[in-house]
Amino acid sequence: MTQDLPETQAVVIWNPQGYGSPNVPGNSAQAYYPGDRYVDMVGNDLYDIGGKAEWAAADALYKAHPRKPYSFPEWGLWGIDDPKFVEQMARFVKTHKRTRLIAYFNAKPGSIFDLASKPKSLAAYKRLIVPLGRG
Repeated sequence: MTQDLPETQAVVIWNPQGYGSPNVPGNSAQAYYPGDRYVDMVGNDLYDIGGKAEWAAADALYKAHPRKPYSFPEWGLWGIDDPKFVEQMARFVKTHKRTRLIAYFNAKPGSIFDLASKPKSLAAYKRLIVPLGRG
C-alpha cells in the first residue's frame, strides 16, 4: 500500500512530444494528458533535426498548462552544429518564466548528440545556457 510509504521530494513530469507522430488531433499531447492532479510539471523533448525544431509545439504545450511548471527533460542537436538552436532555447527559458528544467541530451562521447563535437553550439551553451542554472 502506498499509504505506508514516506513522502518524497520526487517531481512527476508529464513528458509527451509537443506534437503527435503522426501529427493528427487524436494523437496530440492533450489527448493523453492525465489531469492536473497527477502531474507536477509538464515537459517536452525538443531536438534540432536538420535545422528544424518544433518551437511552436513547445510554446503551445507551455500555454496549454498555465498552472504547471514547464521543462525540457531532453533537448539537443541531432548531428548538427547549430548555435541558433541553443540561442532559441535560452530565449525560450528567459521568456517562459515557468520553465524549471532543461536537460541537454548528450549521450555518449562521439554520438550524434555529443555537444563536444559541435564547437559553435558548445560555445553558445557555455555562454547562454550555463548562466541560467543555479550552480
